[in-house]
Amino acid sequence: MSQGLTVGIVGAGSVGQALARLLAADFDVIVTSRSGARAAAAVAGIEARAAPLEALARSSDCVIVAVPDRAVTEVAAVLARFDLAAALQTSGALGPASLAALRKRGVPCAMFHPLQTFPTPDAGAQRLPGSLVGICGDGPALAWCERLARALRCNTFSVAEDRLAQYHAAAVLASNCVVGLVDAAAALMEAAGVKRTDALRGLRPLLDASLENASTMEATQALTGPIARGDAVTVRRHLGSMRNSPIPLVGLYRAFGEYLLDLAQRSGLPASEAAAVRSALSEEC
Repeated sequence: MSQGLTVGIVGAGSVGQALARLLAADFDVIVTSRSGARAAAAVAGIEARAAPLEALARSSDCVIVAVPDRAVTEVAAVLARFDLAAALQTSGALGPASLAALRKRGVPCAMFHPLQTFPTPDAGAQRLPGSLVGICGDGPALAWCERLARALRCNTFSVAEDRLAQYHAAAVLASNCVVGLVDAAAALMEAAGVKRTDALRGLRPLLDASLENASTMEATQALTGPIARGDAVTVRRHLGSMRNSPIPLVGLYRAFGEYLLDLAQRSGLPASEAAAVRSALSEEC
């Protein structure tokens, strides 16, 4: 049911479309894009409408900029020609500073960064409710962040505006790097003669259990495996089996090994065993 407020969404990519689908139940939603056809497709089947940027800017109580990072500043400069009440942007890497052109006009600005992955609009819309949203910025814009989060059935948490690079790096490690990690594990399984479909199906329960452990226990308690045990022989055997593996995959194993070794030492791994593992990790395959 509309609250009588209009939310404009600039951008018809996966994030913009997911937000439009979910917010249309509570707000009048307008979507714009450089491609009119794409904007029209984004609102097909939902209670929202597509419009040119100027119409969106003049009609919206709050504008959400949901475009690729490289385009945020450019879009903000265009929007600065209009009298906006509030502006948000969805990039966790840039923060509200990327809307500087609007801030100079006195428009309250904020970051509204859903801590979720959006591979497709459907997947994003399905997974976003229940997620957290990182926010920072100006008071009136932060009030809009809270209002939108409630409509999305999300909770918010504050991020220091001068620490956004660290915040976003954390999000990348938890999302993008996991994709690479699973692909690397599946590649090693394939090299061992396991079909990729079987590898992925077999790895899923292990991944789920590891994620559950990591998110509910102290990391020092959740860590298992050869490095946690100080098993340098197994680590050396692993690396030896990777002689013909791509260099980045081997580097990934070594880098993760070093980090896990530090974690194992925090768990009480004796210095002599840690030294043996570190030596194994540094040896040529």
